[in-house]
This record gives sequence, structure tokens and C-alpha cells, in this order.
Amino acid sequence: MIAVFIVIFGGLGFLIVRNNKIASAPVAKDQLIKANSHSTVSPNAKVNLVEFGDYQCPACGAAYPIVEQLLALYKDNPQVNFVFRNFPLPQHQYALVAAEAAEAAGAQGNYWGMYNLLYTNQDIWVNSADPMSIFVGYAAQLKLDVNRFRAEVSAGKYSDVIAGDQQDGTSLGVNSTPTFYVNGLQEVGIQNFTDFKARVDAALAQ
Repeated sequence: MIAVFIVIFGGLGFLIVRNNKIASAPVAKDQLIKANSHSTVSPNAKVNLVEFGDYQCPACGAAYPIVEQLLALYKDNPQVNFVFRNFPLPQHQYALVAAEAAEAAGAQGNYWGMYNLLYTNQDIWVNSADPMSIFVGYAAQLKLDVNRFRAEVSAGKYSDVIAGDQQDGTSLGVNSTPTFYVNGLQEVGIQNFTDFKARVDAALAQ
């Protein structure tokens, strides 16, 4: 019995480490940030924090305030850039349309406004039978052209952009969300703020 417990908990420990591993070799920036990627500042910043995320993912929702806390800390530092890339998971029925909503808002110059609304209200729209009507309300709140927004999201106008993000993530081995990269080094799962900050500070100091 003791041997069985050792095997079980040893296996669980392996999974925990494996699912939160930090890659030993950095991924090249041009593999992580594309011309159409959404950045808070210039991708030429010294530190690029890239997230592959899913708007419906509960773990991404839990990671969101930690990311926001980190970005608030460096908001006056043009050397820290945050990039969000779409990785809607198939088990989340509204993740794809939410990504479309963010991209449609971005086409009207307010990607980050929609990004914030989607995450801060995640528990509302994920439990709705009609999330599209909620997204249209967010578009109105952001003073977007609502008719254009509705038409583009309904038509899946940005499906190629979203699929491109997914393909890039998959090619890098991303298989869960959130998956982060700090200057190309992978961090999987919800991050501890103190450790997250330490990694950004270390990259700034290099």
C-alpha cells in the first residue's frame, strides 16, 4: 500500500512539475510575435511577455489580475511589452467567438478595451445562452461601430488570424492555457506574482 501511494503521489508530483515547467531554451521573438499581434508597447522592448490564452478558460481568468498587476507596475516602462495571442480551446464553446470579439474591437482600435471587458466579466458571459448580445453591449460601451462589430464577429472575419495564433502556439508545443513566455522562456499555468516579477526584472537587468 505504501509503495502504491509513493507511485501515485510521485506521478502527481511529476505532472505538477511538468505542467509548470520553464523551458531551458528561449523561443525566438519572431516565432512569438507576428506583425498582426496585439502589443501594449513596441515589440522592440527589452522584455516581451507573451501569453497564449483563451477568454473562456478559468485559469486564464484567474491569471488575468496577476498579469494586470504586473503591467500596472511597469506601465511607465516602455521596455516591458505584453502580447496576447489567441488559443481558444475546443472544450470552451464560447472561446472562439470571444476571440473574434476581441479581434473585431482591435480592428476599430480598441483591442485592449475588449480584452479587459471579456476577462473582468468572464463569469457573466460564459454562463449566458447568448454571449453575442453581451459582446455587442461591450462594443457599445467602448463606443465602437456596433453594426460593423456585430457583422464581423457573426461572419467570423478574423478566423484566419485566430487560427494563425493557434497554429503558432501548437508548433511551439502549447497545449494548455495560459502559457506565457518571458523573452522566449516558457512559463505554463497561473503564475505567482512575486516570481513572475522576478523573471521580468531579471530580463530587464540583462
